[in-house]
Amino acid sequence: LPAHSDPVTAVSFNRDGTCVCSASHDGLIRIWDVATGECLKTIYAAKNPPVSHITYSPNGKYVLAGTLDSMLRLWPVNRIG
Repeated sequence: LPAHSDPVTAVSFNRDGTCVCSASHDGLIRIWDVATGECLKTIYAAKNPPVSHITYSPNGKYVLAGTLDSMLRLWPVNRIG
């Protein structure tokens, strides 16, 4: 995905397939509108640790991210950036 400066390490679609989140070694998580390709939201932790895993919660309200600083982070998400 062109909005990441380092390789994308994981992607996950929400339950209805309208959004996809991408994770990267650049430390960013981006939420994308599948239909338009627009980046709806960018999420990152302090110090931007590289993100290795990402998944939407079953209800689509959260994204769980695993980072290379040995942390799991749960982020609330919505369609408004």
